[in-house]
Amino acid sequence: MKEKLNLFKELFSDYTNIAILHIDNSLGLVDSTLEEIKEKNQGQIKYIPFLDDSSAKLKATAREFEYVILGDILSYCKNQEEILKLMYKALENSGNIIILEKISNDNRYEILDLLENIGFQAPNCIELFDDIYIFTAKKMHHWDNGL
Repeated sequence: MKEKLNLFKELFSDYTNIAILHIDNSLGLVDSTLEEIKEKNQGQIKYIPFLDDSSAKLKATAREFEYVILGDILSYCKNQEEILKLMYKALENSGNIIILEKISNDNRYEILDLLENIGFQAPNCIELFDDIYIFTAKKMHHWDNGL
């Protein structure tokens, strides 16, 4: 597992004062890795435990985070598009969203389509962990929604 978490860590670029938002549904899979990234980059992580849709409806400032990580929450949200739009707004231009979803949720293509429809660029699904998909995408300034 340590090797897989080290590969997961490679999804992150080094930014001094990195700002990460992590909304997690008790998955806890990447918490220690995120802490390592935070310490290395003298950054901060805003953790939000996911209870229901309203947990993910944050009032983030536009372009507040370099990375947003959603830990197995989309399958439990009634309005996934609204949640992803909020995350898009919260990301810095050229920021990244990383979504962890259980393979058993069977929503791989739905999430890829949602990411693309919201305006995220280069949506991708990585099969690194045995029972978890990792979705990645990037917010590119002026490529779509621009915010």
